[in-house]
Amino acid sequence: MELDGSKRRSKRFMNSEGRGNNWIDEQPCDSAAAVISRLSFPICELPVHILCDIFSRLPLKSIFQCQCVCKTFLDLLKDPYFIELHFSRSSTLTTYLFFHENLRKRAILRFLSFNHDEVDISLCSSDDQSFNHDFRVRPHIACQISAQFDHIRRLDFVGSCNGLLCLYIESPPKPFYAICNPICCKMIKLPSLVVSAPLYTHANNAGFGYCLKTKKYKVISFMYLKSIDSVTSAESKKMVAKIHTLGSDSWRRVENAPRPKLKSFDPFLNGVLHWITDSYKPCELVSSFDLATEKFKFVPPPAHFSLQYVNRISWINIGVLKDCLCICYIYEDADFEVWLMREYGVKESWTRHVSIDTKFYIKLQVEDLQRPIKFLNNGDLWFISSSESLVSFSPTKKTFRELRAMGHRKREVNAHDFSFISLEDVVGAECPKMMGMKLKNVMSLC
Repeated sequence: MELDGSKRRSKRFMNSEGRGNNWIDEQPCDSAAAVISRLSFPICELPVHILCDIFSRLPLKSIFQCQCVCKTFLDLLKDPYFIELHFSRSSTLTTYLFFHENLRKRAILRFLSFNHDEVDISLCSSDDQSFNHDFRVRPHIACQISAQFDHIRRLDFVGSCNGLLCLYIESPPKPFYAICNPICCKMIKLPSLVVSAPLYTHANNAGFGYCLKTKKYKVISFMYLKSIDSVTSAESKKMVAKIHTLGSDSWRRVENAPRPKLKSFDPFLNGVLHWITDSYKPCELVSSFDLATEKFKFVPPPAHFSLQYVNRISWINIGVLKDCLCICYIYEDADFEVWLMREYGVKESWTRHVSIDTKFYIKLQVEDLQRPIKFLNNGDLWFISSSESLVSFSPTKKTFRELRAMGHRKREVNAHDFSFISLEDVVGAECPKMMGMKLKNVMSLC
């Protein structure tokens, strides 16, 4: 790249997870070049795009240290090119997990990062007669971060997209949705939902994603609308949904909302959110919401999902594996299966990817697999066992790996990819006032 202000070529490619959410210019912006030209360190003799390439490969802890070296390094690490490049690579090098704790008048998000080359330990194969619980050798936590939210009653996780977290926060005088970037210590409060209680009640389900067409982030919220029959006085509830586009000042009603049964563990794929519904009809089991058209539609399930078969499924959830929509379910409290939709929207493209006989593995309980966290790029499934330990299952090796004890409390653990994306850039010129977050233990190691 030339630093004399000449025109530069632009190339676009998808992030490492292949979900098409991020697009990266081939070269950094000219402002980054101006920043580097002021530096006097020998390393700064390298072209700007090479410096960004180097920084993007560093562990999160090292990037935080680089930000503290000097203002020019800090400015470089705020450059949009570096931000996009770092995010496209972070999930290939590290897996980040987080859980939240609701305490009295405050909540805490705790993040743990695991290097992918350090989790291959503590094997338990299919012919083992015991499930190894020895954590004397355990994967190294590359970095631990805690983000604290003060003066709130309760915090619930909604979704993660491109390094941003969507949270539902119960705080006086009324609850609200918020978008935060924990490593940037920034959070914005979304406009309040204009609803009249007790007619509307929160359905404890929502979604967060990125619209590829409009380049906007959107939040959808599900609520119950209560109505009373004027003749029989019978009470009924109807599911309704409202959507908010970040940068706007209001919520819009979305018609024909389904009834999500539970939160998906990884619902976002190519601009579309997905849920498992509470419908008894197999053809209405999987619902999707296109963030571009803002319309709901049903996704065809696997061909063997007859009404009789579905009635024998004790638990089911939906997520993303290898850039494909996947269904995870437990059949007759015995078999855990994962099916992939190789071609999105095509019923015949469903193929079985994983099948585990849960009764074959000693000390592995059915409910353990009801809490999946994430599918890694290599196909491994991470989940929390009933003994509150982080466990990985490899479909290719047919082995279990106990990775790390997660404590004795029942926790909802989720996956998240860190990004240095700016909330101001996401929301635009009408960015609301930032709310405070306390970030601590950024550099601590375990």
